[in-house]
Amino acid sequence: MRGAPASRLFGSFDGLNMNGKLIGAKIRCLIITMRAFSLLFYVSVLSFSIYSQTEVVLIAHNNYLVGGTRDGKWLKDTEVPANFGKPEKFRTIESFLAGQRSDVYGTLGELGCAANLYYFGKTSDVPADVFSDRTLRPTLAIGANANWNPVPRLVKKLNPAGYQKIALDFLRTKGIRAKSVKIERVVSVDLDGDGTQEIFLEATNYKNRKGEIRTLPRAGNFSFVLMRKTVGAKTKNYLIEGEFHPRKPVDPDYVSEFDLSEFADLNGDGKMEVILKGLFSYGGESTEVYEFTGSGLEEVLSIECGD
Repeated sequence: MRGAPASRLFGSFDGLNMNGKLIGAKIRCLIITMRAFSLLFYVSVLSFSIYSQTEVVLIAHNNYLVGGTRDGKWLKDTEVPANFGKPEKFRTIESFLAGQRSDVYGTLGELGCAANLYYFGKTSDVPADVFSDRTLRPTLAIGANANWNPVPRLVKKLNPAGYQKIALDFLRTKGIRAKSVKIERVVSVDLDGDGTQEIFLEATNYKNRKGEIRTLPRAGNFSFVLMRKTVGAKTKNYLIEGEFHPRKPVDPDYVSEFDLSEFADLNGDGKMEVILKGLFSYGGESTEVYEFTGSGLEEVLSIECGD
């Protein structure tokens, strides 16, 4: 008996070749897809390792413990572990000096005036004396265990002369009609990395020529820190902190004066926070940390220390 033709057993050789090509193409497509998923998984893991911070990162401002962050979440100064007397490594931040950083050591001292005081030094042998020649006074310092860049974008100084009208117009909305404004500082920085610079303006007439603030407020006195943000085609003013006295106070109290202190990413989300320093005429001071929400600023940490 003659055998069946090969074409009946296996199909035509042309069909076999075509099927082979299709199978090969599918296998190659599957391999490419698997490689793509592998790459996506690697990037996801890498991103998590960069921005995830399971340890507490401490934050100190003007030698006081402000609080900390963990996994991007804010912790108040009363919520972070207090290692009294144990030297810890910090990294200072100078956003106004092109983001300069240096490593220092800090030791948490006694609880005083409702805030924990830090002593800083260049080595782990930190002097427990604020008057020591070896004591450092960094404006802003965060734990050296932070695994992100705290100054992802630079802060630029601007000429205050070009912002006189803006400041005067803003004061009129608070009932103060001044002929000129003493603007202490104007800077720009891209807080959220969207390519648009936010403008920050600090102005006050509380200070004398020595930089000292008045004991009691007078009519026309003010101190404020303002953010200007462009939204669409319009630029809006956002008051961060301010004190205004359009008239002489009936029962005058102490004076509150606010300064721009630093800009830094303190929780590793890529956005830079705004840190303000408050001075009070009775001798106290404060620190406020504001987080940029896209539509404004929200206070996330604060401490106050005074006599």
